[in-house]
Amino acid sequence: MTDLRVTSAREDTRKNAEDMGIDEVYIDRLVETFYGRIRDHEVLGPVFNTAIKGEDWPHHLGRMKAFWASVTLNAGLYSGKPVPAHQKHADTIQDWHFGIWLGLFRQTLVDTAPTQDAVEYFMVRAERIASSLKLAIFGMPGLGRPKYGK
Repeated sequence: MTDLRVTSAREDTRKNAEDMGIDEVYIDRLVETFYGRIRDHEVLGPVFNTAIKGEDWPHHLGRMKAFWASVTLNAGLYSGKPVPAHQKHADTIQDWHFGIWLGLFRQTLVDTAPTQDAVEYFMVRAERIASSLKLAIFGMPGLGRPKYGK
């Protein structure tokens, strides 16, 4: 008789990520390292430090840890709304900031990730998220910015 084990998508996602060395401990390290670099960055630092006041950084880091755990481990910890959160800063965010953000994120992954597979696993998701946020904030070229909530 065959022992049949049925797993959930959440369990499969977590197992796949853990096989690459991704867990909550790594996500904590990644977020702390990455946003430390963001805060010190000559271009992105002022953008982020304006949007996230000094005393709000611990709260933001906690939300980003929950976000990345949800995205990579299917942890279900994040329930925020990233599009409106970014749209309210559309006057200071430039579309080219996303390229810098992605480059810094990739470099942080290269410097910290337990495996090369983990770098690519995160980057596929980060690129998809960046594209989605850019589209939501800036619209499609030639069509102008989206007009949400009006």
